[in-house]
Amino acid sequence: MKQKINKRYIYQQIFTTLSLSIIPLNFVCAEPVIYDFTVNVTEGSLKGNTYNGFIVYDDETITGTEEEMITVEDGLKVCMNFFNQNYDETKDSDYPQYPQLTLKDGKPESLDFWLEPNPRRQWWNENGWLVTVTQRPENSNLPVNCLNGVAP
Repeated sequence: MKQKINKRYIYQQIFTTLSLSIIPLNFVCAEPVIYDFTVNVTEGSLKGNTYNGFIVYDDETITGTEEEMITVEDGLKVCMNFFNQNYDETKDSDYPQYPQLTLKDGKPESLDFWLEPNPRRQWWNENGWLVTVTQRPENSNLPVNCLNGVAP
């Protein structure tokens, strides 16, 4: 009886090993890409204010060449602290069609994220709205959840 169990166990191990060797294991785990941004308002009625936030997306959603756009449908996550209140992508006035992130050669070029009910306006790096963007290191322990706050 003991030999029969051992043979069965051995056959199962051989079958499992062969099965795994036949199944292609060429999948790649996607990595989140996180960019922190700061907006310094230098002109207009909001002059002197600073806002910050972060953008998160999956690196498999882009090729990293030329101009590309990522939307919420592609997994884009946004968090912006505006007047000491955090807003995520679901708070965009035209969600779920927006927000939209435009990238050029794999780097953020502009974020179309609008919280107001009035017509959309492009504010990212427009006159008086200076945006600084930095890619967050992979091993960063800064929050990526909008409810937990926005990284400085």
